[in-house]
Amino acid sequence: MNLVKLQIVVLIEKYKKVTDVAAEMGLKQPTVSFHMKSLESELGASLFQFRSGRVLLTDAGRALYQYAVRIVSLTAEAERTVKQFTSLASGNLELTASDIPGNYLVPKLLSQFTGLHDGIDVFLSILPDDAVRERLRSREIQLAVLHSTDGQDDSFHTQVIARDETVLVFAPGHPFAGAQEITVETAAREPWVQHEAASFLRGISDKWTQLNHVKVWNHAVLGSPEAVKRMISGGGMVGVFSKSGIEAEVAAGSLAYAPLPGLHPGDGAFVLAWRKDYTLSPLQKAFAGMAGRDGLQEEDQREDLIPSE
Repeated sequence: MNLVKLQIVVLIEKYKKVTDVAAEMGLKQPTVSFHMKSLESELGASLFQFRSGRVLLTDAGRALYQYAVRIVSLTAEAERTVKQFTSLASGNLELTASDIPGNYLVPKLLSQFTGLHDGIDVFLSILPDDAVRERLRSREIQLAVLHSTDGQDDSFHTQVIARDETVLVFAPGHPFAGAQEITVETAAREPWVQHEAASFLRGISDKWTQLNHVKVWNHAVLGSPEAVKRMISGGGMVGVFSKSGIEAEVAAGSLAYAPLPGLHPGDGAFVLAWRKDYTLSPLQKAFAGMAGRDGLQEEDQREDLIPSE
């Protein structure tokens, strides 16, 4: 049972067609079919069943698939890790980030990193918070930047690279912009623009309503942080956002903000995260060192935004 055969099992589950598996692997269709029959003969069990032009895994095949996914993933991870140990002058840095840090923090850090290591290629994927954590746990990715609160990610090693504050956001022309005090009740009565359910900021919003025993009118739910900001800046609605993600809009006068009233669920931080059973490569360590040092220095030196009064 070699790696090629296990890769075929994984891809059969994905594509359900031998032709698609062959194309993905760069093999001829008869070669893939030969490996499938060879694997069944080797294990003495029927692993594949053909139905209406599709190839499905049998019960035995699905049992093998669970192990095949892990083995294929670990093999790819081992190859990537070993290659990264050769030099800091070349190589790839692959990073996955959740929405807010991925849009407003990580691009700056990657720009600084490539400036220090001009032979490095960087790859950044941005996904919802829950999806990033799941991929990290399942070994699909090795290094991620998460929007996190204290104690949220005990299953990972985490390194804080910037602090964050969640605030109530509204348009400069909104009545809240001139309010001396915003109460929980007045905030809850406004129409809200909410982030999607899998996002960190939606979790903060939901915790805020629970802590303060109120319900809010979710007038809109949007999957893009930029779309949330644009809709709120149009006036009439409120929402929550990361303070670090609205700096440009506050400076330009298109958004205003105030602290969340009442009981606060707690501020978070942007953290670099990796599994506890994973050893960072020299390239990843170099990025972690730079991100931790420069990210926090920039946060300490930044002038505070002036909240609405």
